[in-house]
Amino acid sequence: MKFELKNHITKAVALAFCGAMATAAQAAPTVISGFGTTSATIADAGYFSPSGALGLSFNGREFVNLGTFASNWSLYDSSGAVAVADSVGGTNPLSSISFGVGGSVSVTTNLGGGGWSLLETVSIPSSGHVAVQIQLTNNTGVDATGVKWSVGVDPDQGVPGGVGFGTTNVILGTGSAAAVQATSSDGWSLTLANTTSAGAFDVAGYVDPFSCCSPVSPVTILGAGQTGSQGFSDSSINLGFNLGTVYAVSDLALGHSNTVSFGYEYIMAVPEPETYAMLLAGLGLIGFSARRRIGA
Repeated sequence: MKFELKNHITKAVALAFCGAMATAAQAAPTVISGFGTTSATIADAGYFSPSGALGLSFNGREFVNLGTFASNWSLYDSSGAVAVADSVGGTNPLSSISFGVGGSVSVTTNLGGGGWSLLETVSIPSSGHVAVQIQLTNNTGVDATGVKWSVGVDPDQGVPGGVGFGTTNVILGTGSAAAVQATSSDGWSLTLANTTSAGAFDVAGYVDPFSCCSPVSPVTILGAGQTGSQGFSDSSINLGFNLGTVYAVSDLALGHSNTVSFGYEYIMAVPEPETYAMLLAGLGLIGFSARRRIGA
């Protein structure tokens, strides 16, 4: 059964930020920061913003805006794409916004009839962590089946002074432990991890073998069955959620819910001391070998 994501979407971006009340079709991105180490710039579509010096940063290292900026989310039903927000293509299904003062940003949109609402909250719960919570509510009057969500980002933490933005990409887990990690050659990692309670939905990680920067359908992600190492490449990392059926309000008396909630987190990490030691040792061996060749 097809449903349409229309009517209104409400989004909140939470934590400390500087902003003023404004209303416009497209609002300026909002910077959130915390713990003196972590910051993220959120666009009015809910993805990381391609504008400004920082998109997602930790301990002075930028993780998304050094190369081609790519951040997106997609909502699908059993018939296909319903709404796609994509920083590369400038796709933003959120048509109007309202920024509030007091530690949160509220965004309201009208997609033209229907009855679906979306509440998104972005926060920084701890150093190096940027958390996203999504709440979907079905007010269409009919059960919605095959509801799926995907989220993706191109990890471009790079290497200072280096060339290219390739990372070593690994699927760390599936289901409730679903997570996908991208690590630069100097050891800085970005992990996109499910935070939804165990057993709530089917969740899968995905490394796009074809593109760094295009949204990936949750149907593709959930059907790929990727596990383990995905090699070294400049690829996006993604999570797909199979949310199943979101019931109509009329089914509440039967014990069903017309709201579904789920979450995920971006986790940034610096190299472990052992990694630094290995890197330094490797550089030392290279230097020693070069000196031997010169001496010979």
